[in-house]
Parts: sequence; C-alpha cells; structure tokens
Amino acid sequence: MRGKINLTGFSCWFVVCLISVVLAKNVDNLRAKRTAAEGSCDHVGQFFSLKNITVSMVAAKGAICGGQCCDDRTETLLRKQGQRDFAALLRHNSRSLQGLLTSTATTLQNHVSELARQSENKTLLLFLQVYRGMASLSREPIEALYRDIRNYIWINSTDAKPSVSPEEIVNSVNVFFTELFPLAYHHSADIPDKDFTLNYKECLKKSIDSISPFGDIPKQMEQSLSKSLEATRLLLQAFRIGSEVLNTTDTLLIDEHSSDNSECHDALLKMTYCPKCLGLYKHAKPCSGYCLNVLRGCITKYVAELDLPWNGYVEGIESLVNAMKKSSNDADINVDAVIRNLDNKISTAIMRYMEKGKDIDMRVKKICGTPEFSHKENPLLADSSTPYPTPASGKPRNTNPRNFSPLPENELTHFLAAIGKTKGFYANLANTLCQDESFAERKDQQCWNGERIAEYTKTVVDVGFDMQKYNPEVKPSTNIQSIDPRVANLVDKLRRVHHIAVNSLGPNYSVDADYMQRDGTEGSGSGNGPDMEEDEDYVRGSGSGDGHVHEEDGMSRSGLPPTVDSKPPTSYDQPPTVTKVGSSSNAALPSVILVILAVLSWNCVNRRLYM
Repeated sequence: MRGKINLTGFSCWFVVCLISVVLAKNVDNLRAKRTAAEGSCDHVGQFFSLKNITVSMVAAKGAICGGQCCDDRTETLLRKQGQRDFAALLRHNSRSLQGLLTSTATTLQNHVSELARQSENKTLLLFLQVYRGMASLSREPIEALYRDIRNYIWINSTDAKPSVSPEEIVNSVNVFFTELFPLAYHHSADIPDKDFTLNYKECLKKSIDSISPFGDIPKQMEQSLSKSLEATRLLLQAFRIGSEVLNTTDTLLIDEHSSDNSECHDALLKMTYCPKCLGLYKHAKPCSGYCLNVLRGCITKYVAELDLPWNGYVEGIESLVNAMKKSSNDADINVDAVIRNLDNKISTAIMRYMEKGKDIDMRVKKICGTPEFSHKENPLLADSSTPYPTPASGKPRNTNPRNFSPLPENELTHFLAAIGKTKGFYANLANTLCQDESFAERKDQQCWNGERIAEYTKTVVDVGFDMQKYNPEVKPSTNIQSIDPRVANLVDKLRRVHHIAVNSLGPNYSVDADYMQRDGTEGSGSGNGPDMEEDEDYVRGSGSGDGHVHEEDGMSRSGLPPTVDSKPPTSYDQPPTVTKVGSSSNAALPSVILVILAVLSWNCVNRRLYM
C-alpha cells in the first residue's frame, strides 16, 4: 500500500513538472510571437516620419542598434536627434534655476537703484528746505555721490565689472564732503554775501583732513556704504556666476563635437531610439535603472566636481540674503538700511559742523587765513528760489521723497526657499532627468532595458568617479580622473563666492566651517580645481534608491573598492553586484504558472494523504 502511495505521489510531481515545462515553453513562444509582431517597421513608421526620417526594412542593419528598421545612416540621424533631446531636457531642468537667479538679481538691483534715487531726492529736498543757502551748489556733489552709488551696484549681464570700484565709492564720499566743506563754512560764518575765491576754496578742501569739520561721520559713511554696497554687488555677481555655471555645464554636457562624449552619444542612441529601430512601439521608454546608468556614465566626469562647490555657493548666497534682510546686524551689510539713512547722516554731519562752528572758524583762519571773496555775483544765493529739483532731463521724478520703496521681502523669501532645495543639484542631476516621465520609466519592469522590453536587472551604480568603472552601460574614459580645465574654472568661481561671502559676513555669519575643511578652500582658489588628495569626501553620491550601494562614492581608506550590500568584491577588478528590490531572473515563471502548479501540488498532496 505504501509503495502505491509513493508511486502515486511521484506521478503527481512528475505531471506537475511536465506541465511546468510545457507552459514555460508556450509562454516563451507567445513572447517571441508578440515581439515579432511588434518588431514590424510599419508600427514605427509614423514616429520616424515625425522626425523627418524615412524607414523601411533594411538590408544592412545599423552597428549600434542592429535593428531591421535602421541602417548606419539612419542611426547617425537618430544619434544627433538623441543629443538634441537630451540637450532640451537638460536645459529645461536648469532653465528654471537660471531664471530664479536672474529674476532675483534684477529685483534686488532695481530695488537698490530706486532706493538710491529716492534717497537722493530726499537729500536734495533736505538742503532746499533746511539748508537753503547751500541748496544750489550742493546739488552737483549730491547727484555725483548717488550716481556713483547706482553705478556701483549696476552689473551688466555681459560684463561683471561695474564702472565704480570699492576704492572709488570711498573716494566718492570723501569728494562729497570735501565739496560740501566750503559751502558749510560759508553758510555758518558771518561773512558777506559773496562767494570765496577759487584759491581759498582749494585751501579749504586741502585742509579738510586736518580741520575735520564733520567729525567722524564721513568715515562712518565710507565704511557702512562701501561695505553694504560691496556685499550687494557680491550677491549680484554671485547670481550671475551661478547662472553662468549652469549654462556652461549644459554646454559641456551636450557638446556633440567632443570626442570624449562619443561613447555617451552612442549610449543615448541605444537608450532612446534603438527600440524604434527594432520596430518596438509599446513600453519603449528606457527603464529607470538603465537611464541612471547611462546618464551617470555620461555626466559624472563633469558634474561630480561641481556638487560640493555648488552646495557651498548656495550656503554663501543664503547667508548674504539673510543678513541683508535683517534691519541691523554685526556684519553691517544691510544696504537697504544704509541708503535709507544717508540723508540723516548728511544732516547730522552739517549739524555737527554748526555746533563746532567757532572752533572750526579758528582752525580755518589759522591754516588758510582770512577769507578771500570773488567779485562775481554770489552763486550761493542766485538759485535759492529754485523749486524742488528735477533730473538733468527736466522731467520730474515720480517718487515721493518722504517714502522709501519697501525691501522685496516676499521675493527674497521665495528665493531662499527655492535655492535651498538646489543643494545636491549636480549629484542628483541624473536622478532628476530620469524621473521625467517623458524621458524614462520610473520602474524597471516592462520597459526598454537596452536589449528588449523586459526588466532591468543590471547593476545600478551610484554617482562618483570611482563607481563608474562598474557602470555596465557607459565605461569611463581613461583620463576620467583628470579634471577638465573648463570644469576647474567653474569650481573656482563657485568657491570664490563662498569664500568672499564668509569674509564679508564675518565670524558671526560664518557658514559651514566644516565645508571649508572638506573642500580645502583656504583662499579664493588657484583656478586648478579641487585638491583630490586632501579631499576624501569631495565626491559624494546622492543615492539613487535603485540599488543597495551603501558606501561613499570612491575608494575606501584601505584602498579596496567600495563594498556593496556589506560584502566586498573578491578582487579589485570584480564589479559589485546589486540585489534590486523586486528583481528576479529572466527565467522566472509567470504568476499564472505558479498558481497552476500550486493547485496541482495541493491536489496531489491531498490525494496522497487520503489514499
């Protein structure tokens, strides 16, 4: 009886195995027939016609795709089209960030410029109403001072060098008070209604340092105005530099004539258009992991060097904007507060002069002697009845001299919220592009895996130079460790922004001291790019979430290759393996077969138990 039961059980299991083989064979045949049906060039003819490419069954298949719908000439056309598609996606991704930097720079520059105009009007009105005797001749030095202020922060989009230097803005304040001194002396002293001679005026101007008629107020104005304007100009230049870095990086990544990018361009062709060359029209978008490998292989040599400097750049401009928003701070860089207070500073200087008028008069006569007067009509009083001043054009300014334009708080707050999210921009660039549903699938199942419509099961490498040698799709060039001079130049510019921002803000606003150590930024930068020997943590992977690669990108301290899933490779040259969530062998049986097998097995077991 027992032998009969064993024989029956064996028969059941034999039947199950036989059915499994038959079903698996049928499934493979169905897949083959479906692929053949989809592989007709008729299905993709409309797609190619939209690209102005005519396709039909070709005698000689292309070298890259090996598809029956594309020969080498067609692949060449598609290769260029793939580059254009990648360029469009890349520019679309960076355009919004460039727009943020440009619009914020324009808003801030226009605000400071308008604020200076309003402060100028208020100062002119102050002289007209309070210091009427000086109103006429003081207009020119007042307008010259504010003109230099506006020129100082005006940065042309094509030229980062304004017409006024930091030394010149200090000199502008000195010139203003130097020109004001003879007017104030004439206004405060009991002298005839005649102007001084030119020689006597020159003597007064030359002796201003020794006489010090306005006390330390000119020095205070020099320091606050030059420091706040310098910080503002640095911020405006930083906006322009950030936009330049983004634009230049885009250009490097899509350089279709670069011989270094040829393998990348082949990989882009294979990823985007080879399915069409094979006549596949369903689920033809590349798998997520496949897309990540291709793009990381293409862009890492350019963007890996930029990620950490970009993060430091963001931290620098965040701190500058935050300090500028504060009404008062130790850094003394709030240009908004400084310009709003200029008319009060000038008025305080004149009031101080009047308080010390007798002492100043004695010092003046000791140095320059008794005042000498011109025989011409006194110009100090000639235009005293002039109404509220207008600009050189003769058109009145449409600004209320009593009210200042408010700081664009909302725009700056929006900028801070948006720019903070761009940290890791370059490390995450491949992830961002591959998450675009128009470019790739977000999953790794039933998608183009580089060979067929199926699951992508190859290793998904992380970002970073050292990880690219394990990339199964795009192999790094032999000189991948040598930094492109153009990239090194961009790195240097980003580091300069961070370094100067830290110095401008002072110790109370020092940003991420650890960044300075990790990045090796001890100055403005040499222009030779980062020191890779001293910067172990410079290249940091963002992590794609597509594989379990836990280590930092790069070699470990022991000199061994990075570990994967906590298990180091057995040899230096052995690539890591990645066990992907949800992955399985291509030979796995469909779920319907598993269900059938489970039912048959259960029936066999039941029969065995009750026989």
